[in-house]
Amino acid sequence: MTSPHSFRYMHLNGRRGVAAALTLGALLASSLAACSVHSSKPAGSSASAGTAIGAPLPTSVTTASGTWATIPMGQLDDPLNTFWEAFFLPTGTQRWVERTPPDVADNGGLIAAVTPTSVVIGFRPSDLLSFSPLASTTDGGVTYTPGLLAGGLANFPDALSVASSGRAVALTVTQVLTSASALAAWQPVATVATITASSAGRGCRPLQMTAVAATDAGTFIGTACGAPGVVGLVEQTGSTFTSVGLQLPGADVKDRVEVDRLTRDGSGVAALLGVRGSSGTSYIAAWNSTPGSATWTLSAPIAMVGALVSTAVTSSGGFAVVTRSSSGALSAAVINGAGTNWAQLPSPPTGTATIAVSDARTDALAVDNATFLDYRLTAGQWVKAQTTVVAVPFGSSG
Repeated sequence: MTSPHSFRYMHLNGRRGVAAALTLGALLASSLAACSVHSSKPAGSSASAGTAIGAPLPTSVTTASGTWATIPMGQLDDPLNTFWEAFFLPTGTQRWVERTPPDVADNGGLIAAVTPTSVVIGFRPSDLLSFSPLASTTDGGVTYTPGLLAGGLANFPDALSVASSGRAVALTVTQVLTSASALAAWQPVATVATITASSAGRGCRPLQMTAVAATDAGTFIGTACGAPGVVGLVEQTGSTFTSVGLQLPGADVKDRVEVDRLTRDGSGVAALLGVRGSSGTSYIAAWNSTPGSATWTLSAPIAMVGALVSTAVTSSGGFAVVTRSSSGALSAAVINGAGTNWAQLPSPPTGTATIAVSDARTDALAVDNATFLDYRLTAGQWVKAQTTVVAVPFGSSG
């Protein structure tokens, strides 16, 4: 699928309501007609009623050029008045800048896929928006170039990944697709059924695909396994699925293991695993730095109290986790990379949507309606460093 339109998004604080989404839909109608992949309905992250699967969308990821964060703002108890925003903190600077691609409805959520030199932001389906517009930038979000995925992105933070070569992989509710370049001509390569039927998937009994990662070596797909104690992470090449050989020593055979995050780590991949049992959830980070090797470096597990609020990818290839207890108290922990240990952070401020961790600083990014607040961890305390009021377009999605 190649779009005939060569227009560029210019970054400005435009309204991103349904009318704008329909305008973009009209512009790209001819591209949709040429695409062989059918749109899928938005769906929650559940394999069955009441069984949550996967990590929530709020996240941050740090690269050499800076840190990107995607968070919801507005009236968070009203889906039509919840608007997702993308913020960017360029390396060497002190203040976050709002860099949300304009003129597309973003009530369904944003997903950011980073490379060393660019970021692609995908819009999840919502309301009248049944597909996923994509916007790529190489200048920190000053300008964007559009793309399109006819089948809407799934509700997971790693539903979109772009390799340094430009090859992209996307996860919809029902399948994994790949694009050789230019975020166009998407082709289906995997479903839960095809993974289950393979020798790599039979031991897992996948409930749902939860994450994808595109590397120069291949495509990696993470799942939530129905078989207790099994890690569902496979590499896909053509029609062949190969288990990456990731095993958890001493894993409780009663616990369900999910691939909550999946990202590149140098030439290999890193994964954040959620081990969910009746006594609670613990998180294990895993790194494989050598493509094709079954050798993994595993962290010790860390038990976190409460429901998962957000996750983050650190500048050193590690992960951060934020949870909320039944009383509303937030907890956060971070692991900075292979060979390090989890570190508990001070309880993040009220309203924290996610945290961001780089070599230079650790931030808690909080939301109060249309106000963005940045708290920086300083001498063991969260100190308010920035307050920015965002032009949230209330009422534009009704």
